Amino acid sequence: MADSFQYINKRLYCENVDLIEFSKTVQTPYYIYSKKETLDNCQQVLNAGANLDFLPCYALKANYNPGLLKLVRNAGFGADVVSGGELYFALKAGFDPQKIVFSGVGKTIDEIEFAIKTGIHSLNIESAKELKLASAIAGKLRKKVHAAIRVNPDIEAQTHKYISTGLHTNKFGVSVDEAVKLYTEAQNDRWLAPQGIHVHIGSQITSVEPFLKTVKFLNQFKMRLEQSGIEISYIDLGGGIGINYYNDFQNQKNKPDFLTDILQAYLDGFKDSNLKVIVELGRSITGSSGLLISKVLYRKRTPQKNFIIVDAAMNNLIRPSLYNAYHEIVPLELNVGKYEICDIVGPVCESGDFLAKDRKFQSVNQNDLIAVTGAGAYGQALASNYNLRPKISEYLVDSNKVRNIYQGEKIENLAKQFKW
Repeated sequence: MADSFQYINKRLYCENVDLIEFSKTVQTPYYIYSKKETLDNCQQVLNAGANLDFLPCYALKANYNPGLLKLVRNAGFGADVVSGGELYFALKAGFDPQKIVFSGVGKTIDEIEFAIKTGIHSLNIESAKELKLASAIAGKLRKKVHAAIRVNPDIEAQTHKYISTGLHTNKFGVSVDEAVKLYTEAQNDRWLAPQGIHVHIGSQITSVEPFLKTVKFLNQFKMRLEQSGIEISYIDLGGGIGINYYNDFQNQKNKPDFLTDILQAYLDGFKDSNLKVIVELGRSITGSSGLLISKVLYRKRTPQKNFIIVDAAMNNLIRPSLYNAYHEIVPLELNVGKYEICDIVGPVCESGDFLAKDRKFQSVNQNDLIAVTGAGAYGQALASNYNLRPKISEYLVDSNKVRNIYQGEKIENLAKQFKW
């Protein structure tokens, strides 16, 4: 099968699994991922960095399911973590500590200590206070720590304002002038080894221009550091490369390939630098590999709207409500019949609980199944128990086999965590 997801006889398949037949055996809603798609995305990244001293790191914030983490680790990736919990999961999934970078604007004392004790590749420092704290903890542990300063380049990422991180109005990183001061301070510190530069300008970026501006910025900043007597051995480029959220699995030939096109251009900016190059990619690896499968509960018509009410909701996939983000939604069975303009909504008691608004969609009936595409990143990872809805099951497809990789929650087990 050439594509990880495609229609065969008008029925949607994930690899060699008929999703209508599989859905008869499990409870909806659920997440399902393609092993092939995940590994294909990993290979594209490895190919792009083949001529570099290259360390691709998977950003656990996109999807931390261990079944996917182990796939990515076995493909040769390191890990990018932003919390002590993510570091714990990365280690438990078998990632080499020397291939783990720790980002994040608000690291706690316990998290920094955990990272230093573990012996990770590097801490990405976000502020002067964090630099001092890292030095104090490293001194207490008598263990030197490799560090990169996160520099804010003030580059517009051309993405949603909530996921833009490289402007001076964002909370992340430090200005160029402050960064130079911090590198000088760190170089004179007994317990810090400031060997890297870190930058990350945003997420879901689908244009190469912001990354090319970042290349120019980083090369100029590296020269400024060298003029100050500071030698850099690696650059952490962050991530943020977008995916195609407009994929209906019927028109595969001309779909955009942001990962290959943008990443190659980004990495080519450092091919003559003799530096180790790190990238932090999450959505690019797992985003396109996942579907959220949901069942139609009801159809409802008001004087102004047609509603399709399904059993998946904003607590399962919050991106449409949070960012007004677009996800293509497709029926599991194609029908050449009529189409209608409708809102596809969930059962949560919020008007903001929707998966799509004013969407032209195939006419469906009660108990029909739909798939929300591009749901492999920032889906289950952002899920909640709002309205006391338990988190849902996750499955991984490998050719014609399906494995449960998260059993989902039961309300009885949730209740046990409280003091009654």
